[in-house]
Amino acid sequence: MAAGPDRTNHDHADRLSLKALTCQVRIGVTAEERATPQRIDVDLDLYADLYQAGRIADLGLTVDYREVAEKVRALLEGRTFNLVEVVAVAILDLVFERFRPVRRVAVRVRKYVLPGVAHVEVAMERRR
Repeated sequence: MAAGPDRTNHDHADRLSLKALTCQVRIGVTAEERATPQRIDVDLDLYADLYQAGRIADLGLTVDYREVAEKVRALLEGRTFNLVEVVAVAILDLVFERFRPVRRVAVRVRKYVLPGVAHVEVAMERRR
């Protein structure tokens, strides 16, 4: 059997993506805006070494996307936020704290708030 690619270089581009994770979030600058939960959509790109999980089908060697979705939704729906930027930072912090294999995260947070504008989006990317 072939040895497979050299994975000693940790500059790989394996990516697990979650697109349009929809949450109902109390968010806004004013108390009036925060009074009713608003739709927020989140996109996540999680970069980790997924090769071994792909070779031997072991969930313990990858990032459990169901758990990521549940933890992000619980975070966003369980708190109140003033700014979309704070939401993005909270997600970055959660992913790095709870999901050790993840080396890099790109997050996009969309809020549907302005008339005549499809959405407002904040995008952030961080590495460990």
